[in-house]
Amino acid sequence: MDTTPFFILLFFHLASLILGFGSVLVTDLYGMLWIRDRVRFRELVNVSGVTGKFVWVGWAGMVVTGIPLILLKGEVDDLMILKFVAVGLIGINGIPLHMLQRRLQAFQTGDEVPKVFMFRLGLSLFVSQLGWWSAILIGFLHRHVAEIIEWPPRPWLVSALVLLALLAVWGVGEAIFKTREEP
Repeated sequence: MDTTPFFILLFFHLASLILGFGSVLVTDLYGMLWIRDRVRFRELVNVSGVTGKFVWVGWAGMVVTGIPLILLKGEVDDLMILKFVAVGLIGINGIPLHMLQRRLQAFQTGDEVPKVFMFRLGLSLFVSQLGWWSAILIGFLHRHVAEIIEWPPRPWLVSALVLLALLAVWGVGEAIFKTREEP
């Protein structure tokens, strides 16, 4: 695996990681600063509008460079399956996050943001962080601990359980926050 093409692909993979995940962290930082009343609402909206594009470019760059890296590795182990699920979850979660960001732009300073909107945004941001950190950790383990990691023994079951748990949280949250907002 330590060939010239591997290191070229790894460079672009890591550059995409820096662009994508760095943009996620900047957006989340501004969100926390807004919640703590440290930045104005318009600043949060403007920053998230810019960083959203960088997140997508970084994610796409990681996928495009990750595929040949997997081919060079020549084997997909159990932990790598979890990484595929995490990367897929990041991409799928990006769609509702993009729609939430568009809706966020419609709010004006001083508007009361509905609790169900805040729940959806918080859950989507949690899923984003879960996916990014999982993929980063697995990539680190594969590069610095072992190339082949046959754990967990049933990665598809683990993935399904995590996804079911996230769907359950979403369903319960929707039920709680929608009923509270109805007159």
